Amino acid sequence: MSRNLTVVTIIFTICLALAILGGLVWANTLYVRAQPVEKQFLVPWLAARTYITYGISPYDDQSTQRAQVVYYGRLAAEDEDPLRLSVMLPVELLYFPFAFVTDYPLARGLWMTLGEIALAAVAFLCLSLTGWKPRRFLLPVVLLFGVFWTYAFFALRGGSPAPFVVLGLLGAFAALRAERDELAGAFLSLFLFEPGLAPVFLFFLLWWTASQRRWRVWLGFLMAAGFLAIVSFFLVPDWFLPWARGVYSHSQHNPGLTVAGLLADWWPALGLKLSLALTAVLGLMLFLEWRALRGADSRHFLWTASLTLAAAPLLGLPTSLDAYLLLLLPLTLLLSVASERWTGMRAALVSGGILLGVFAILWLASGSVHALFLVLPFLLLAGLYWMRWWAVHPPRTWVETLPK
Repeated sequence: MSRNLTVVTIIFTICLALAILGGLVWANTLYVRAQPVEKQFLVPWLAARTYITYGISPYDDQSTQRAQVVYYGRLAAEDEDPLRLSVMLPVELLYFPFAFVTDYPLARGLWMTLGEIALAAVAFLCLSLTGWKPRRFLLPVVLLFGVFWTYAFFALRGGSPAPFVVLGLLGAFAALRAERDELAGAFLSLFLFEPGLAPVFLFFLLWWTASQRRWRVWLGFLMAAGFLAIVSFFLVPDWFLPWARGVYSHSQHNPGLTVAGLLADWWPALGLKLSLALTAVLGLMLFLEWRALRGADSRHFLWTASLTLAAAPLLGLPTSLDAYLLLLLPLTLLLSVASERWTGMRAALVSGGILLGVFAILWLASGSVHALFLVLPFLLLAGLYWMRWWAVHPPRTWVETLPK
């Protein structure tokens, strides 16, 4: 009897999960149909469809012109983005399954649904990595925050692959903690989706793995990327140079945001000088913290990684708001340490209040690129240094919790 009940429970759970998944795809497809066409998913999806349907290289001028006609309703003017494919072919292969879906809104709805699932997984990984165990009533708030906070919504709406890149990064973190270095490298290969999303953090990982002599991480990365590269050269042997031209064209028409440019909007005479000073201060800070990481434990590594993620947008390199999805990890670390210092319902209420406050502030600031770019990194840097001692040391013992 109990075995039959277990089988029924499993079947019911699977059916419920499929129903929820189908509902998400349906809702996302309806949303896409009501929105203007975007670039980030359309261009690689249409390039893959062109190759599958006509055998034309995704980087060919005919493929580019098809994207222009769909996006602009005509061929692009000289001063407009020509929409050349800037995604390297090993990553473009991952768009091919969606290219078999002939209806763009449905394909985009499927892509958005997978992005939402990836963001929910990112929230779970943040909880796992930081060791934060929120109360049951707070757990749905954390998951909903991870999927619907401002940066996540913008990434989903724009068809960005950033949710999968962030999932790869946190998956690599989890694999490194479990000493599964090759698996960590395979997760890091998802950074090929958007190599410019977190270059500072990639350099940090390269430095740390070198200092720890954990070269197998990059062996796993090369194995995963190498396999995709071999398949790519088999399908389109001459893809590399056209892809490089696409990257150059994309960088010219989509230069990204910089702290210097945003500060110059406020203070034209001082903006560049302030940004250079900020870069120098943050660069020195990261240098000292990276040096202090040698021989440290996993808590110290997690804090330093979070500090690097929070400082990266302010270092002066061009970036996009998609990269701010990575800031969920330092935010979760702050809440985790706060829950260690406080106990009971007070910790849950404070954590929930901070989450709701950040959610509200970012949505209220969503009309200002300057606020979205500057506010959260500075808040996280202040918070991370405020709780540095507790973050890099073990939690309190029972003696510390005794009333004084």
